[in-house]
Formats: sequence, C-alpha cells, structure tokens
Amino acid sequence: MKFTEVEASHRILLGRRIRHYDAVESTNDVAKEVLEAGVPEGLVIWADRQVAGRGRHDRAWASPLGGLYFSMILRPKGSHAHILGLLMGIPLIKAFRHFGVLAGLKWPNDAVYQNRKIAGILSEGVYHRDQFHVIVGVGVNTNVDLDQLPPGVQERATSLKREVSLFVSNEEFLDFYLGRAEEAYSRYHSTPIPILMKDYRGMCLTVGQQLSVTAEKATFTGWGM
Repeated sequence: MKFTEVEASHRILLGRRIRHYDAVESTNDVAKEVLEAGVPEGLVIWADRQVAGRGRHDRAWASPLGGLYFSMILRPKGSHAHILGLLMGIPLIKAFRHFGVLAGLKWPNDAVYQNRKIAGILSEGVYHRDQFHVIVGVGVNTNVDLDQLPPGVQERATSLKREVSLFVSNEEFLDFYLGRAEEAYSRYHSTPIPILMKDYRGMCLTVGQQLSVTAEKATFTGWGM
C-alpha cells in the first residue's frame, strides 16, 4: 500500500512520524503489520477511509470519506497498559470541546454528544518479538454527512460537521488531539493510576449510571464507577 510519510518536528513522540494512506482495511491492522519493520514508538497510521473498520467485538465501524481514522503505536512499560484505551479518550474529549462540541465519554470506548456517538476508540494489545505494544485506534466523525452512514446508525450518530458551523479539517483535529495525547501518555508514565482514573471519571457520562456489558454471550449489569 502506498503512503505519504510526514515528520512533525514539533512532536516529541506521538505523531512525530505519520503515515498517511488514501484507504486501508483497518488502521489498527496496518499498525500491527508495520511492527515487522521495527517502526518507532509513537508512529501514527492515518487513513482517509477504512473499508473494514471495526470496533469492540469486531463490530463494523462505518468509515466514509470525510471522517478521521488513525492508530497510534505505543510501547508502554508497567502493568497498567490495559487502561490506555480509556486514557486516550480524555484527549479526544478535549479536542471536541476545543472545537465547540461539549462531548463526553461513554464507558468504555465511545465519545458521545447529546446521546449520539461521535467517535470511538479500539485499543488492542500485541506482542511482537517479546515486546508488548498497544495499538490505539481512533475513529472520529469529523466531516461526515450522516446520510453516508448505514441507516441503522444514522439516528444514533452525529458528526463535528453537523454540530459546529465552522469547518474543522482532519489535519487540524488530529494535530490538536496528538498534542493532548502526548500529555496524557506522559502522565500515564508518571502519575498514580487512581489519579488517572479520576481524570477519566471526570469526563465520563456513565459514572453512576446502570450499565450492561455483553461478553462471551453473557450479559453483566452493574453501575458506572
């Protein structure tokens, strides 16, 4: 697959190098494939569209042109790598609010505005040559017309384009997000986990609400913490 590689000298780690593709099956899958080449931590795989985008439990994620789809390659140290998928939702919400949408997090991996999904995160742990990696994939409905989405999704989704009057380019949104994600990743390495989770709960709309989670064909019900 052909791509354009850009080096952003103003970035320290996350997004210092970005590979931009026209179309891929899934940015998470491409990120896993390029691990063979010994790519640096912080590499971002960005595509204008995905033809086989997916969310949790391999559910399809509609990825039409106009949206923002990217994955970050992280090599976290420590036993709490599993929370990175949650923590990387914090800069996502900061980005939406910066551009005028007062979105919040819906546990575990969605960003929502007025009960409509506007973005999602899929975090996957991968071992390669005895090195543990976390691939954090993000899909954002930036400049998506809702009629581009599947009929069953339209009534439950929204987009940045629908909610704000000013045009926000994908490049602009991604640049802002990566700046805040860099801060979040630095805090992950230097801040006690209870404090990080307090930050997450401060942006999570489902704290105190009853939740149902389906796994292994069983449904579990509890309260958001």
